[in-house]
Amino acid sequence: MHSHTLAGSPRRGRRALRLTAALLTTLALAGTAVLTGAAAPARAAEIDGAITNVTVTPTTPKQGTQLTTRIAWQVPDETTAGDTFTLSLSEHLKNLPTGFALRDPATGAVVADATVVGTRPSVVTFTMTDYAEDHLNVSGEAFVTSDFEGSTTPSGVPTPFTSTTNDGREFTTVVTPTGVPRGQDQPTKYGTYAAADQGRATAARFLTWHVLTPLGAFESATTTDAVPAGQAWTYDCDTLVFDSIRLKADGSSAAPVAVKPTSFTCSPAGFTVTWGPQVVNVQDRVSIAVSLPAPTGTATPAQTFTNLATVSTVVGGVATTGSVSSSKTQASAGGEGRGDVPVPAVTITKGDAAGHAADTADTAVVLADGTASLAYRVTNTGADPLADVTVSDAVLANGTVTGLSCDFSTLGGPATGVSWAGPFAVGASFDCTAALTGVAAGDADHHDVGTVTARGIESGQAVTASDAWFARVAPAAVTPATPSSSPTTPAAAVPAAGPTAPAVSTPRATAASTGLAFTGAELAGPMTLAALLTLLGAALVVGTRRRAARAAVTGGADATHRGE
Repeated sequence: MHSHTLAGSPRRGRRALRLTAALLTTLALAGTAVLTGAAAPARAAEIDGAITNVTVTPTTPKQGTQLTTRIAWQVPDETTAGDTFTLSLSEHLKNLPTGFALRDPATGAVVADATVVGTRPSVVTFTMTDYAEDHLNVSGEAFVTSDFEGSTTPSGVPTPFTSTTNDGREFTTVVTPTGVPRGQDQPTKYGTYAAADQGRATAARFLTWHVLTPLGAFESATTTDAVPAGQAWTYDCDTLVFDSIRLKADGSSAAPVAVKPTSFTCSPAGFTVTWGPQVVNVQDRVSIAVSLPAPTGTATPAQTFTNLATVSTVVGGVATTGSVSSSKTQASAGGEGRGDVPVPAVTITKGDAAGHAADTADTAVVLADGTASLAYRVTNTGADPLADVTVSDAVLANGTVTGLSCDFSTLGGPATGVSWAGPFAVGASFDCTAALTGVAAGDADHHDVGTVTARGIESGQAVTASDAWFARVAPAAVTPATPSSSPTTPAAAVPAAGPTAPAVSTPRATAASTGLAFTGAELAGPMTLAALLTLLGAALVVGTRRRAARAAVTGGADATHRGE
């Protein structure tokens, strides 16, 4: 059997179906809301099981560097625009990005948008776009690169970094930081972002640098800082803040206390602060915000901002100078998403109950009585589940097809009928039957065509397929006539003086005159009649001769009598 398939032009079929369904649902909910006063619920759904794996790398990071959290995900085929899934990141992570997009690398289309809420722990929410409505097997990877808390992840101590999905599943990576933090007996420096966008969207005062002297006691100290070559940011001198921090007995730091330095100078390119005497276990700190000439942008690679400061202290009249550097790298995030473009296809194969394909005139089935039981099989051979499935049969010549019916019950549809709303799953099949009657003998073969039509749920493409079936009835067999001479009746002995019986002709039928095979039965009637007529003629002859003889004898006697 050969099945011929034709696909229509693509359109957003599943979206159209869902928009229609959404409209009906909205109308129904609106009616309910009118009656009950309740508001209609949101259409978007939270997807369980979407996140399939989470890992954190490197597992032995140096203190002060960044970690990358990688997220693998896949959503069901019925996902719609606006559906979400979330991931709570490890509480040890900090300075995360605010949001990013997952794009199809082949087309650049946005597959999902991600937003990061800077709670503790931070939560990433992925919101699917309509890309998921037009593709199958939508999946991808996301990454988030950020700082981690050195205070909660001491060097050399294995620390679990656990992320939790919206459906409660946990993924854990054990991280063991390395490196020894700079001691407080040395100058230290660090930076803090003023806003979560980290200079990507806001340029002014996006970052604050903090420079600390070593712990006292010292007689005096000087802090000097300048914008390094190659850096575009500048100091905002009106943001200078001076304080001192006391180290407590338990090793923690007390709250900062505002102080006044001995003197300071400041310009956009740098500053210098001179400190007076300081007591034991107390250090002085200067903080100052910096600004960029313009935001770095949300789609650009992460930028790193560096700074190098110099701190000199005088203890016992001896000056000691130390340098300290620090850098801050913007958090980064991104990822990819991809899916299969669904290509719908359907086939129909047709035959009879005996398994004859008969899909060409050359292979037509010969029917004894002009009837047959027809069988059809319809299969979804594409990559797209189908809707609005309809099977039909058209007779093109000689005969009638009736009773076409399909059994969709094994697929969740009705047990009878020729139409089904679906969904007709990829790779699934169903069977149909019909009856053929009235095929007559003659020059024209029976010819009918079974057809199936449907529409791809994902792609919206219309598809159709057909398969023909041929049959004929053989003409009645014709037996050729056997040549023979006409039957004759033996001639009866007729006295010369008697009359002759009339000749009787015997009719002779032929196959050509009747269109039927010659069997001899056609001569039975005429021959019987001829025989009867012959016997009748013979009887008349005999009777006539007897009367003539009697008359001759009688006549002689009368004459003798008259002579007396």
